[in-house]
Amino acid sequence: MELNVADLKPFLPGLEAVLDDEAVSEVMVNGPAAVFVERAGRVIALDAPALTAEAVARAAIQIARPLGEDPATDPIIDARLAHGSRVAVCSPPAAPATAITIRRFGGREFTIAELTASGSLPAAVVDATADVLRTERNVLISGGTGSGKTTLLNALVALLPAEGRVISIEDTLELRLRRTNCLRFEARGLAGRNVTIRDLVRHALRHRPDHIVVGEVRGAEAADLLQALNTGHGGSLATVHANNAAAALSRLATCAMQAGDALPWAVVCRGVVDGIEAVIHQTRTPEGVRRVDQMVRVRDYDARDNRWVVEPVWPAAGAEAVTNGTEEWRCRDERT
Repeated sequence: MELNVADLKPFLPGLEAVLDDEAVSEVMVNGPAAVFVERAGRVIALDAPALTAEAVARAAIQIARPLGEDPATDPIIDARLAHGSRVAVCSPPAAPATAITIRRFGGREFTIAELTASGSLPAAVVDATADVLRTERNVLISGGTGSGKTTLLNALVALLPAEGRVISIEDTLELRLRRTNCLRFEARGLAGRNVTIRDLVRHALRHRPDHIVVGEVRGAEAADLLQALNTGHGGSLATVHANNAAAALSRLATCAMQAGDALPWAVVCRGVVDGIEAVIHQTRTPEGVRRVDQMVRVRDYDARDNRWVVEPVWPAAGAEAVTNGTEEWRCRDERT
């Protein structure tokens, strides 16, 4: 049986209020004397004098029990709570004291209209994304941790044709896809079975998807995803951790290079250009505001100079930065 966030309250004295507060997106227990919470994009310290090291350790046991795990023998535990929230536990000897981080899944999904009205999603980006997906080309969403990539991905899936068959692949189920013909695959929580995101990307192709949605590309599954995108599964979306759109392209290529049968770097980069039509970069400002910072269309890869050639969509680039409507960004090979 899955726990929910409220189930942890009896084991974390002093944190009851923040565990009930849906405005709190993350609770970080570094130890009994070091507790932090994220609310509205800002991280603040929390005074919790009733919390003891013993209580934190007991909470870790309660989190591990439904998974058939024990912090004494499994010091690193990742679990999904009910309704999509997540919890990570690190216990001794992997850490000096038991640490618990609870990441609450948002109470509801946001529509494109709501994101646009809030100012976080420019109308020009919506129009360009709709054009990309309508013509069965693919979109990569990039951003840092907590920048809102999943929220944006969930909203943009609504631009796919209603009759299309969508298969989503995630490490932990977070997407809420309101579609009639949809399969959701999850890699995490398969105790005793070594099922990876890469396995699920390969397996998804046997279920006749029209569109593939990958919650986050982290490793060698990028090679299989690019192969799928370049062989008839257009109109797909994925996210990747990166600091800007150019870094996202390099990150995707680097992940693909992790495959044991990886092709040469320049060939992989060409596959990225062929497979990804546009990159949307999501950011979180110092004030905690999550918004789209940049969108580009991917035009080419210059192997001689190791550069991505892109066309800015939003915001419009300055005249000095653009030549014939495109920009050239030096490609960072993250393997070095």
